[in-house]
Amino acid sequence: MQKSQGMRIRRRGATAVVATLAAAVSVGLASGPAAGASTATTALPVVNHERLVLAAQLDPSKPDRGLTAGAEASVKTIKGVLRAKGFLVATDTDGHFGRGAMDAWRKWEDQVHADPVAWSTNGLPSLFELNALAPNRFTVSAPVDQGAWVTENAEAVNERTRAMFRRAEALSASDMTITQGRGGADASVGTHLGGGVIDIRVNDNPAKTNARVAALREVGFAAWFRNWAGNEHIHAIAMGDPWVAYGAHRSLCQIYQFRFGGEGGSCSDSTAGTDRPMIWWEQYQCTL
Repeated sequence: MQKSQGMRIRRRGATAVVATLAAAVSVGLASGPAAGASTATTALPVVNHERLVLAAQLDPSKPDRGLTAGAEASVKTIKGVLRAKGFLVATDTDGHFGRGAMDAWRKWEDQVHADPVAWSTNGLPSLFELNALAPNRFTVSAPVDQGAWVTENAEAVNERTRAMFRRAEALSASDMTITQGRGGADASVGTHLGGGVIDIRVNDNPAKTNARVAALREVGFAAWFRNWAGNEHIHAIAMGDPWVAYGAHRSLCQIYQFRFGGEGGSCSDSTAGTDRPMIWWEQYQCTL
């Protein structure tokens, strides 16, 4: 009986406290949610950086409004922000990162880079540019960090490219030499203006050429052996690298050509029906 009375006393006390707090809020003596206000917080959308960069490297070269697997939601989010900032036309709302989105991203790049260079005006969302746009708009997942400029075989490459190259070198069981990294506009029609693009010597060990190409592709390069008389070499572009730059040759289309079976010599040399598997450095690392 005493236990039951104690329970009734505690319930009455709790009810009184609730009533007192409600009254205090009503007269402004205590804080509480405004009438009709929601106490739930709305989660920001998530932009997958890996997939976004791949879409920006593949979609502009597509003959249609095709989408890049896993990128649609991220592209739509980014395009919504670009539209809100007046960089993109209001009717461009789908998940295709086409020429319009690339040009809109360049406008954003112009705002965030004090000293524009080939790899910061390429229309590809780098992590720095994406993070500058993100606050209060979206969060970033799967970040791609290309790192700083470093030297390998006396050639300028970014840290991500160097790590990929060294891993491919180990997989091919042969020492490889980069003959061209970042170069000027006159080098390979500008395809080496930015990061992620390298040429590799083959005449030091021709028997290893196929193994080298296979190893480069395994770690995330779009790579081809170019049997050009007097200039034989392996040409490789790091997929998913946000520092790959446009040249007069529009080098970004080479990643699209690799995906659909082309040999990277022209932006229109894809092979109908060919569907090469896509892998990039961060994805490869997940397999280790």
